[in-house]
Amino acid sequence: MQAKQVIEAALFVSSEPVSIDKLAEISGKTRDEVRAIVEELRKDYASRDSAIEIRSIGDDHYLMQAKDALSGMLIELVKPAVAQDVLKTLSLIALRQPITQAEVVKARGSSAYAHIKELIAKGFVAAAPAGRTKMLTTTEKFSDYFGFSRDIAEVKKQIGKLLMKS
Repeated sequence: MQAKQVIEAALFVSSEPVSIDKLAEISGKTRDEVRAIVEELRKDYASRDSAIEIRSIGDDHYLMQAKDALSGMLIELVKPAVAQDVLKTLSLIALRQPITQAEVVKARGSSAYAHIKELIAKGFVAAAPAGRTKMLTTTEKFSDYFGFSRDIAEVKKQIGKLLMKS
């Protein structure tokens, strides 16, 4: 089996971004060779006007996905990572991070405690003790999963732009 096929298959089966180190490990290639292979795959998909694309996430992760232009037509086929009300809590945390758990509960109500617990369990939010409450921030997994920058200031800008559109 060729390394290109192994890398393509790994990206296809993964629902989360795959690190360049993981792709190098499973393909037996160096990081630079993996980058070249991924770039070749990207060109392959683009040249045949495919509905699929390979997106770079940060400096060293890749994700295979349907093109954004198709998301509206495919949305009912995708199981959301979190329920709508939990997503609203996550949006508040992402937009106002770092934010205390107490501030989130004040804004979202007592159900936010369960939302925060779920978001921490799924790895989208990190919590650090801050007096009698917790300080909440989003994680790299959040950024990678939802396609945001890993820089908190940039995440806030990106979410602000999305909210302005809706």
